[in-house]
Amino acid sequence: MSNILISLISAVLFLYLLFVLKYELHIMQLNSYYNTRYLTWLKRNFLFRTAAIFKLFKQKEKKKLDFTPRAIRLYVMELILTVAVIAVLFFSTADLWLVIPALVFIILFSFVVILLANLCMMPVEKTINRWYINDAKKKIRQHAGLIKIAITGSYGKTSVKHFLDVILSEKYHVLMTPNSYNTTLGVVRTIREQLQPIHEVFIAEMGAKRRGDIREICHIVHPDYGILTAVGAQHLEFFGSLENIKQTKLEVITSLPATGVGFVNFDNLTPPDVPQTVKASVISFAVEAEADYTAKNIAFKNNGMSFEVFQRGERVLTLETKLLGVHNVSNLLACCGIALQLGVEKYRIENAVRHIEPVAHRLEVKKLPNGITIIDDAFNANPVGAKMALDVLKRFEGNKKIIITPGMIELGEKAYELNFEFGQMIASHVDIALLVGIKQTKPLQDGIIAAGFPAENLFVCKNLNEANEQVKQIVQTGDVVLYENDLPDNYNE
Repeated sequence: MSNILISLISAVLFLYLLFVLKYELHIMQLNSYYNTRYLTWLKRNFLFRTAAIFKLFKQKEKKKLDFTPRAIRLYVMELILTVAVIAVLFFSTADLWLVIPALVFIILFSFVVILLANLCMMPVEKTINRWYINDAKKKIRQHAGLIKIAITGSYGKTSVKHFLDVILSEKYHVLMTPNSYNTTLGVVRTIREQLQPIHEVFIAEMGAKRRGDIREICHIVHPDYGILTAVGAQHLEFFGSLENIKQTKLEVITSLPATGVGFVNFDNLTPPDVPQTVKASVISFAVEAEADYTAKNIAFKNNGMSFEVFQRGERVLTLETKLLGVHNVSNLLACCGIALQLGVEKYRIENAVRHIEPVAHRLEVKKLPNGITIIDDAFNANPVGAKMALDVLKRFEGNKKIIITPGMIELGEKAYELNFEFGQMIASHVDIALLVGIKQTKPLQDGIIAAGFPAENLFVCKNLNEANEQVKQIVQTGDVVLYENDLPDNYNE
């Protein structure tokens, strides 16, 4: 084989390798750049990954690779390692022919390249992150008088953030962390790039994947107020136990100063759950339990809800909202409590709540021209949220109630049990069930069948596209379709 032909084949393989390394980078990014999480994904999806790298040009991504500075640095490191291996091989043998099998080998084992590249970049990323964090701390310190509010919880935190932004904007200039910027660096980026002298309130959503994550963000923001929306079996795969989740979420309250105020959901937690080490004042809210802020006379309609807010037994607000679900009553209680603490007039709060729109993909109702109603709850699913979504679906006036779902993920050892229970709930709430993912939904299938659901009304689809095509053959005017959860790309089968 001539050197020209070898060079041509090598060039084609190298170009293809660029796409393979980009794929590995995308999966690493979806796993938050944690090697341990990437390895867990790889163990579960090795055959899928191997198939995927040979059909990259046909891949449809729900969330595209975000070429952030960190992603670019990691991609460059992948290339450096690849070129280094080929260079060492070539210069040690001077045999151009060996480049071709070397490239094929790297393509097949590109997962090793991304793991090594990520390992090599860790000291660099830690140094860069520390500089960003210190810069954000400095900016927060310089913003005298800024009211800082931290929000966390296993679910509901993004909704509460958006609702609170609308309500507090009636009186203050408010900045909130955008989208799902709830990691340490997401909050830091918001502070560094968006916080301006005009802002009077900063609302920071705080997410966690391990103990100490919330505390770390609080040490940057130094919140005056904290909201703990709920504690539940979300991300059990990473935390290991519900107790670990609870202690992590409570960091938003334990990190508050003595002058701070923490709002805690007493439908979800009880007074003994609040550590004795808490320095701040603690205010409770609940829909069912006894609490400082409670809701009464809740009325449900297809286009929203109405209810009254009581503060220690005294009615303080009468609310009407476009939002759906008891969990949103709880979310609004927390927001109203904070707003009242910050001196927002009652009529302004009531007016703001009337105009709050559902957060995208969180029980978002869409009326189609053909008379079909779509309830979009596709952002994620947890056991409590899934039950709430089914309750909302059941309350809707309509002909057939249809659900499209892949079930719940990141539940660790509880995954089968909780999805089985979800399947049983589905059987009692819907007329037709379309499950997304043959392997992913096995616990759902078992739960639905065990509950005696009609087999002819259960459809198991390979992917969301197939489910959407199937529902088109079934749905009719007057039907209500619930989309509950949508899997990220790293959970494709």
